[in-house]
Amino acid sequence: MQAGVEIDNLTVLKSEIREALISQRETTYALYRDLPEAFWVPANVPYGVNINPPLWELSHIAWFQEYFAVRLPGRDADETKSCFADADALFDSRHVAHRSRWTNQYPSRDMCFAFMRDSLDRTLKALQQSSAENIHHFQLVVAHENMHAEAIAMTLVALNLPLPIEVPTRKQLMAKPTDIAFAGGEILLGALDDVNPGRYQFCNELPPHRVAVAPFTISSQPVSDEEFSRFLGRGAANKNFAAMHVDYGQAVAYCGWANRRLPTEAEWEFAATHSSQFAASIGHVWEWTASAFTPYPGFVRGVYEEYSAPWFYTHQVLRGGSFVTHPRMQYPQYRNFYMPERRDMFCGFRTCQVD
Repeated sequence: MQAGVEIDNLTVLKSEIREALISQRETTYALYRDLPEAFWVPANVPYGVNINPPLWELSHIAWFQEYFAVRLPGRDADETKSCFADADALFDSRHVAHRSRWTNQYPSRDMCFAFMRDSLDRTLKALQQSSAENIHHFQLVVAHENMHAEAIAMTLVALNLPLPIEVPTRKQLMAKPTDIAFAGGEILLGALDDVNPGRYQFCNELPPHRVAVAPFTISSQPVSDEEFSRFLGRGAANKNFAAMHVDYGQAVAYCGWANRRLPTEAEWEFAATHSSQFAASIGHVWEWTASAFTPYPGFVRGVYEEYSAPWFYTHQVLRGGSFVTHPRMQYPQYRNFYMPERRDMFCGFRTCQVD
């Protein structure tokens, strides 16, 4: 009976993944629907250290999907080859230098879009035949494209282009922020709840481990643009929206000015999993925490090992998700991470009372 249940669950999970792959690809296309024609040529895109040329980024999404969902778990020789000549040399972000993505010689846009279609077709066929042991490869490529959709929105902002209607509008803050007090306790950091058992979990979120959290008090919402503007000595700002495009150093400086502090990521996750009021306040901006991005005790590199280990000890953890973030990536255990000096993301912060 148990085996039958597992088979039924796998069938349902495959159906959900298929729907997610198809719907996210439609959104991905739509994000660049109004891209100026000239910007489809990578050499015409203004260089930025935090963005990628649109043609390269879309092709990279196709490469990643085919590589991790079809080629990597494949055992047949034909399955280990890409359906696109030179894909590994052009679109593997692990080995293609960032600056060269503007100057490499690429096939036509039509051929790159054909690669996206062919890659998705191969992935959907492989999904249908996948075993339970390999299903996490397909969950990974869904999460990867979800993340790149937000990166595309960041690119549009960096290029001073409008966000398309597919991007949700910013959420308004509550009229009056309050503080939420927690008595503290023990938390199993990184443990997913039973609501989303089929969600892909990155290796940097694992293994779940017990952490003692001391009593703390945290704001019911992120710092508003109006509050942050007062700190900067700027003019009028909007109290209805969270401060955004704030780097870690600015967040720390604000806390010193306001006699507050940033939460640790354990405190943040504790609040997100123990308070419906706090959980409802997530999704305005990515929120800086006081925690450096380090491996959890017992960390083991996952199938996408380059996502985590190369960035330990140099990046800072952000939690929560922004108004642009796909809901699938807004679970409490997700650890986003960036260099502390960056503020091009849709990022802000919330504060805790000083002990």
